[in-house]
Amino acid sequence: MEQSLLKPSVESFLSTAGLEIDGITLSQISDGGNNQVFAVDDGEQKYLAKVYFSNPDDTRDRLGTEYRFLSYAAGLDLKCVPRPVYMARDKNMGLYEFIEGRKITAAELNVSHLMEAARFVRQLNDETRTNQSLPAASEACFSIADHFELVDKRLLRLMNMPIHSELDERARSFVYELTEAMAEVKSSIANHCDSLSAHLKEEDRCISPSDFGFHNALLRASGNLCFIDFEYAGWDDPAKMVGDFFSQPAIPVPIEYFDLFAEEALGYSPNKDKLMVRARLLLPLFQIKWACIMLNEFLPAAAKRRQFARPSEGEELRKRNQLVKAQIFVNERGLLV
Repeated sequence: MEQSLLKPSVESFLSTAGLEIDGITLSQISDGGNNQVFAVDDGEQKYLAKVYFSNPDDTRDRLGTEYRFLSYAAGLDLKCVPRPVYMARDKNMGLYEFIEGRKITAAELNVSHLMEAARFVRQLNDETRTNQSLPAASEACFSIADHFELVDKRLLRLMNMPIHSELDERARSFVYELTEAMAEVKSSIANHCDSLSAHLKEEDRCISPSDFGFHNALLRASGNLCFIDFEYAGWDDPAKMVGDFFSQPAIPVPIEYFDLFAEEALGYSPNKDKLMVRARLLLPLFQIKWACIMLNEFLPAAAKRRQFARPSEGEELRKRNQLVKAQIFVNERGLLV
C-alpha cells in the first residue's frame, strides 16, 4: 500500500472497529519486521493497529493466524499476551491491546524470564488443547524426514538466489558451505534415530507460538514479560518449538538453559523425556534453518516484506548485515565442516 494511502486506510479500519476517529491519536511504530504497526490512543485506552504484509509470493494468512491464536490464549485467560480486539479481513488489519513495555536485552535475561517463557508454552498446551481447531504452524513438520525436506528447500532457494553483485556471490558461496554442513547434520541425526519417516503422535504435538523467543517479548514495568507476534503460530513439533527458541539470533538464549526450559515447556506430555531427547537431537538442524532465515534478504519475496515494513532502509545494507550475522551465527555454533 502506498504510504500516502496507509494512514487514511488505518483510520477507516478504526472507524469500522467502533472507535471515534476525531478523538484518536495515531502514530506509526517503526520496528515491525514484516508489517506496519500503529499506536492508537482514543484518550481512554490505547490499542495497537497492525497492517499485515500481503503479496502473491507469500500467501500465508498472517492476520487470521495471529488473531485466532490470541483468541485462543484469551480463552485460557493468559495475561502474558495482548488481547485481540477486532479484525477486518478486507483491509488485512487487526486491532489489539497496546502493551506498555520495552524490548528486553540479552544482558538482562535471567532464569526468571526463561521460566516465564516455558510456562507460557505449557499453559498453551493445557488439558483442553486437544479440542482446539487451530491451524498447523507455518512450516509445521511432524516427522524428521519432513524437517529435512523443509531445510533442504530453504537451502535450494538460496542456492538459486538472483546474482546481481559481488555481495550476492559471497552469500551463495556461504550457502554452499551450509549445504555441506546440512549433509553432516542429516547423517548424524539418521544414525541416532529409529525412523526418519515416523510421524509424531498427536498427543505429543504442541500448540506453538512459533518464531518464539525474547525478540518477540516486551518487558513491562512490573518486571513481567508480554509475548507478541504470532503470525506463524499453531500446531507443531515441540522439537521445532524448542529448537527455534534456542536458535533465534536476535536475543540469544544460552544453551545451558536448554534442559531447564524444555523440562517445563514440554511438561504437558507424558512422553516429555523422549521429546527432550528429540529436541536435543534436532537442534543443529534448526540452527542451519535459522542461518538460512538470516539470508532471506537475498530472496525477492523476503526483500519485499522488509521494504513494506521498513521502506527507509536500503536493500544492500540489509543484505550485508544479514550475511555477517549468519556467518557469525554458524561459526559460534561450530556448524561448518
